[in-house]
Amino acid sequence: MSLAEALQKVQTSVPADHAGWERKMIESDLERPLETLFDDFDTVPLASASIGQVHLARLPGGGDVVVKVQHAGIQRRMEVDLDILAGLAQLAEKLPELEPYRPQATVAEFRRVVRRELDFLREARNLQQFARNFRGNSHVRIPRCYPELSTSRVLTMEWLDGWRFSEPALRRDSSIDLSAVARHGAEMYLEMIFQHGFYHADPHPGNLVLLAD
Repeated sequence: MSLAEALQKVQTSVPADHAGWERKMIESDLERPLETLFDDFDTVPLASASIGQVHLARLPGGGDVVVKVQHAGIQRRMEVDLDILAGLAQLAEKLPELEPYRPQATVAEFRRVVRRELDFLREARNLQQFARNFRGNSHVRIPRCYPELSTSRVLTMEWLDGWRFSEPALRRDSSIDLSAVARHGAEMYLEMIFQHGFYHADPHPGNLVLLAD
């Protein structure tokens, strides 16, 4: 249980960076002052996860968005951790009982996946692909991405307000048909996997919300 609780904190409760870092990152990557990019920008993070933190903002002319900003030095820290893992895998492969599991190949694949996670432009393209795949489905809403306000380290997308599935209040609300929600969720994943061949592989409560409608 303690391990599960610790991992849950990585979803939305990682300590945020020091105040002002997000401004430096956004202005450096988008090459414009923050005030010209957004009418309003909340410097207090809405949430902070393993790779980045998100801030609520408002676009010029209206429209609420969230701006996801990579943590300071996260790429360097991840590379150091990956190098340590690679060294351990090299040692592990010398043990006959571990060699069949191909530790070095596993770490190499993990390194490739982590590097892709650190590229927010890839995440932006994935958002756009999901939106195309589900444009005819009234039960699924994919947040709109704003490519003109996104880089490999900054991602701006539509703010969707709803209930996280881990919230106890959700289960106490008699107006919500949880059986229907579960069925739609299962159908969504079956469609992603078997029809689209393109699916979201991290469906934790920080990444999925139930909208009011």
